[in-house]
Amino acid sequence: MPIVSKLSVIFMLFSSLSLWAAAEKPSELARVAILEFTDTTGQANYGWIKTSLPDAIYESMKAHFEFERADASAVEKSAAKSTDATRGYSPTAIEYYSKAYNFDIVIFGDYTYDAQTKLATITANVYHREGKRIIGTVVEKTKLNNDVFAKIETISKKIIEKIYRFSLDLNERDAAQKRESDVRLLVLVPTWKDAAGKKAAIAELAVQKKELKKRYDAQFLTIFEFFTQQKTPPAQQKNIEELAKTRNDTAIGEWLKGQKVSNAMIVFVSENKVNLMPITSGKAAAPITYAVGATNAEKANAIDAAVTTSGMRENLQRTAIKKQPGIRDKFSLALGGFFLSPVGTGASSINASLGYELSALYRFVNFWIFQLGASAVLEGTTQKHTRADGDPDFALSYYAGMAGPTIVVPMPFYRSLELHVSLLAGGVYSQLQKYKYIDTTLSEQAFNAIASAQSEVRWHIVRGLFIGAAASYQRVFYPGTNMQFATFHLRAGYRF
Repeated sequence: MPIVSKLSVIFMLFSSLSLWAAAEKPSELARVAILEFTDTTGQANYGWIKTSLPDAIYESMKAHFEFERADASAVEKSAAKSTDATRGYSPTAIEYYSKAYNFDIVIFGDYTYDAQTKLATITANVYHREGKRIIGTVVEKTKLNNDVFAKIETISKKIIEKIYRFSLDLNERDAAQKRESDVRLLVLVPTWKDAAGKKAAIAELAVQKKELKKRYDAQFLTIFEFFTQQKTPPAQQKNIEELAKTRNDTAIGEWLKGQKVSNAMIVFVSENKVNLMPITSGKAAAPITYAVGATNAEKANAIDAAVTTSGMRENLQRTAIKKQPGIRDKFSLALGGFFLSPVGTGASSINASLGYELSALYRFVNFWIFQLGASAVLEGTTQKHTRADGDPDFALSYYAGMAGPTIVVPMPFYRSLELHVSLLAGGVYSQLQKYKYIDTTLSEQAFNAIASAQSEVRWHIVRGLFIGAAASYQRVFYPGTNMQFATFHLRAGYRF
């Protein structure tokens, strides 16, 4: 069989593995239990906080994440019977409850009161079952009056930051940026010249909210609803309405940016057209228009085009909290080269050589401390050997395809680094041309088994891009002799 055909068969097997891996369904959503907070104030007037905190945290989280809220009532009833109920939950108890009730994430805490400062201290902890540890703690001080509601929102956002950091493997700065920006909120702003224009524009906002909700599980508010939610002072409201009347889109965009609104849509209705001006982080994108009398389908397509072309689409898609967190996604592909050096038995029969390779990795299971995956590698190299007198001795070409299990260990001190340890096995197609006789060239072709043990360090530079350095030991099982190689690899690839 020709070399090209052999390689085609190997590549088809490799591609099948990749497609099967990519088609696997993502892991299920995490079950998040938010327990009642323990009241240690000793004052009956503040008992309402222990039940208000879980609901406030949930409302804040669901605006940013897709997850399943677990029923924690059974745990709370069990804890109420405990002699330690007034002291709160211990880490051992939380570990037990998370396993017994199949919770993936448990949020719990307590609050105390200092009579001298007249301040309460609220402590919230986030426990992850797979990580087998508390992945974040939030501590906030507040007066136990109306100020507590603002603090509850702050606590909720900081909890989100901890989960972002853990589930998406972000650093502190990136997690804080995600927490600070309300990326899943889109504010719709009507602009008008007169009362009739204002009425027409507001009517279009209702259509747009309906169509957007069909496509995105996000929050869509008109500017008037935003005023109410943010308790915007009347003077500011009047100022924004004046800007709307004068079509000062730039000033409106800057004001929304100052309000930490990342996504907005300014809507203007003329006699026969509706103009959509997307504003992303204060910057206006190219406007999209549709006819006033357009069908709902045509309007929906125009609205979706405005969201897509402006870059809002990614912002409006919620991040799912998975049962098992991961570092970015599961499938990666890399191209690279290697240096092959013969060792041991049979080393005198071949030379060192350079080669090229295509490699892939799919991660099946994430245990947080390490991950289990499957690697696949295609390699090819050609080398020539010349005798001491200068005459050609032989030319060896081989093309190998291997696959096998891999253990991935993210470095605890710097999570962009990963250590991979792989055991691979497969086949190698080789063609050996021997120039033993002056008038005759002997040609041998064979398909043999090959095995390899490999260790690799990968550095994820940004997003999915990575580079890797690896060393491996390979053995080709030829009849009569086993060829052994020490192989050194340099790779660059992308993680999908």
